Amino acid sequence: MEQKWANKLNNDEFSLIENDWYPLIKKSAIDKIKAQMVESGEHLQSLFPHESFKISAGERLQDLPYLVLDFPKINNPNFEFVCRTLFWWGRGIQFQVIFQGTQADVYEKILKLAEPTDYILIGTNLWQNDLSNADFKPLSQLSEINQVEVVSKTYFKMVRFNPIESKENLFDGLSEFFLQFKGFDH
Repeated sequence: MEQKWANKLNNDEFSLIENDWYPLIKKSAIDKIKAQMVESGEHLQSLFPHESFKISAGERLQDLPYLVLDFPKINNPNFEFVCRTLFWWGRGIQFQVIFQGTQADVYEKILKLAEPTDYILIGTNLWQNDLSNADFKPLSQLSEINQVEVVSKTYFKMVRFNPIESKENLFDGLSEFFLQFKGFDH
């Protein structure tokens, strides 16, 4: 008697495993995206030669691959400022600014430069990246209570979402975004 398998593959899964194209194309895409991040990091480093960048990669950000460019590179848990660029497979690109320390003095200045569609982290998990999570609110939807919560924290995170629209340069606008907010680090 033949065993019946409870974990039978569906057609999409079977199509992926019976061919070698998916892992090869995925690796090629990740390599090219990483190369674009390196170019972006090197450009920022040319503008700020005393700073360096770091690229990190992983496979399990909500079970999806991702790449992260931090500029400047985070050297310890007590960093003051980082501009983080997140490529998240199937979820687009995020330009993030993260400040740690007293935020009341920079909050108003930053919000003047932000766009109404930028997201502000109102939750408690600084490393949350899912913009559909209740921990994020678009700037245009921040209530006065949310603003008080944001200013009272020891960190501030703002995210500008960028859909994937170009094959040539996924990170168009990153340098401008960084320069817009760099002056606020202490």
